[in-house]
Amino acid sequence: MKILRVNMSDLSTKLEDLPAEWQIVGGRALTAKILNKEVSPSVDPLGKDAKLVIANGPVAGTRAPSCGRFSFGAKSPLTLGIKEANVGGPGGQKMDRLGLRAIIIEGATEEGKYALLKIDKDGISLEPADKYVGMKNYDLAKDIAKDFGKDVSVISIGIGGERRYKSSAITMTDKDGDSARHAARGGLGAVMGAKGLKAIVLNDKGTDALEMADRDAYRKTIKAWTGVFKEDAAMQGMARFGTPSNIAFFGNIRSMPMMNFTNEPLEGFEALAGDALEKVNEPRKGKMMGCMPGCLVKCSIVWNDPDGNYVTSSYEYETIALMGTNLGIVDPDPIAKFDYIVDNLGLDTIELGAAMGVAASAGKMKMGDAASAMALLDEIEKGTEFGNILGDGVVATAQHLGIDRIPAFKGQAIPAHDPRATKPTGVGYATSPMGADHTAGVTYDDFSNKEGQIPRSLAAQIMFAVSDSMGYCMLAGPSDKKVLMEFLRDLINARYGGNVTIDEIVEVGKQALKDELKFNEGTEFHTANLPDPEFLKTEGVGPNETVFDVDPEEMKTIWDGLDSFKFQ
Repeated sequence: MKILRVNMSDLSTKLEDLPAEWQIVGGRALTAKILNKEVSPSVDPLGKDAKLVIANGPVAGTRAPSCGRFSFGAKSPLTLGIKEANVGGPGGQKMDRLGLRAIIIEGATEEGKYALLKIDKDGISLEPADKYVGMKNYDLAKDIAKDFGKDVSVISIGIGGERRYKSSAITMTDKDGDSARHAARGGLGAVMGAKGLKAIVLNDKGTDALEMADRDAYRKTIKAWTGVFKEDAAMQGMARFGTPSNIAFFGNIRSMPMMNFTNEPLEGFEALAGDALEKVNEPRKGKMMGCMPGCLVKCSIVWNDPDGNYVTSSYEYETIALMGTNLGIVDPDPIAKFDYIVDNLGLDTIELGAAMGVAASAGKMKMGDAASAMALLDEIEKGTEFGNILGDGVVATAQHLGIDRIPAFKGQAIPAHDPRATKPTGVGYATSPMGADHTAGVTYDDFSNKEGQIPRSLAAQIMFAVSDSMGYCMLAGPSDKKVLMEFLRDLINARYGGNVTIDEIVEVGKQALKDELKFNEGTEFHTANLPDPEFLKTEGVGPNETVFDVDPEEMKTIWDGLDSFKFQ
């Protein structure tokens, strides 16, 4: 297995051996290790000395169910700390089958110059990307498919990344070739843009079959996992309705943000719940699909318009909440259109939805009015003065408008799980090396109780770090996490041989967190960002007007239990 080093300054590439001790280290854990080893924490996130690391999981190329997610890691221009953003799609599987565990992007092209990185069985090359500059993601992917073949996977930035917007995402094509998957959080699209890298093209056609230490054990593991999927209620619910499956619950406890994170009533949000969306979408020939080959859960909603035309294949809860109910909009069609537009531009729907909510509170759009929301998106595309401010996220937008009620932790917008309603998740936002991030430890375990939430958040953050380091999609997680850990253990041993234990897998996640915390010690993460939002402690939400009231001093102790944590 190799690490590919790509120098954008002199347009050179070099392959290096993956260290033997990193055999089962992938995804988030590997990005953190490489950044700690090679990047100064004080680096300018958009400077030439910054690096962008791409890493897949240790079993991605086997195409085992839900194991193909891969991670992007860098210093975030949004939080000014370490950042990992992960994404689904077939790209991680192709990387593994091409013999790569990680790609390190370093240096930078001349300002205004962009290159395309092509990787296939015949070699690796950097090619001029002049013809693709200025293109949005969907058209870009279509043109690349014409130029390089329809079976390639494309990693790209839209105009958001080219403009270095701090809310910009890195985009991945799904298995149908649509630019609908995003490593969206933290502004890492801006880092890729600053490197001068417009796109990466992965083509595993003609590659040799993966070496497997024990194919019989692999087949038995997959067969057993298929049985788990058929019997697990959580996985079945996700398979039928996707991530909006719990909207009725989230909306009723007011975990789902509404009207710029207020407790104002919003009638009709139930129209966005999974069962309601199914009733609308099925007659339009919409469907559920997996973003990558081999997925059993297939939780991605392919949303069609009333005429049966494709709109998006990533119609997900976070977008529905931040660009829907948070803006007072409950009609699923304009929200789906927003998703397509933002994906095409290459931005984070969470960061942008929070920024637009703040803008609405200042009169820049009318709450509940899809047309005025669309006008703000048009400003971003045109690059107007206010459009550029929105593109830099919720903190920049609030500061420009003179607003001090800002729904963000450590510079990053709160996602669609309000910490007042789910207190262990709030602990995660306040303590995570990532700031407010739903991929770093969302949990609803005893969600309304302010007591005992430190160990709950710690356990969730460790398990999310494990999942992200193994390339496993937590959306496909079973109810019993021990079953998941046994599945990952058996897959790793089937591929590589040996006798890896669950404790060793958990240690990978724990070490990822340690590396991230270490990196942040030398950054501006703890000094340059605003204090955690005060309004969460004073403005109640839900029927009981709950606030986020976990003791701040107690939260400071969360990492004291990291070394001693044992998976139960």
